[in-house]
Amino acid sequence: MQTLPLTDVRAHLADTLREAESAQEPVVISRRGQPAGVLMSWSQYQRLAVEHEGFAARLQHWRAEHVDGVDERDPFADVRDAGAGRDVEWPL
Repeated sequence: MQTLPLTDVRAHLADTLREAESAQEPVVISRRGQPAGVLMSWSQYQRLAVEHEGFAARLQHWRAEHVDGVDERDPFADVRDAGAGRDVEWPL
């Protein structure tokens, strides 16, 4: 990951953004030698934002992309046995 001072980024913003897009790697922007911000491509940001949606949202995205015609309330409805089940005795 490349680190550049704010003054360089300000002076060459278009080039720095182009480099972040082509390398698909964020650029750390420093101020007085300390990390102050990050410049990244839009595709990098989208991947990062999706990762933090939570399990339910990720599952919904996966279903929309990979599963067609599945009931949202019960994704296993078409394969689950509709019978009464079986008797089970638990030891006491």
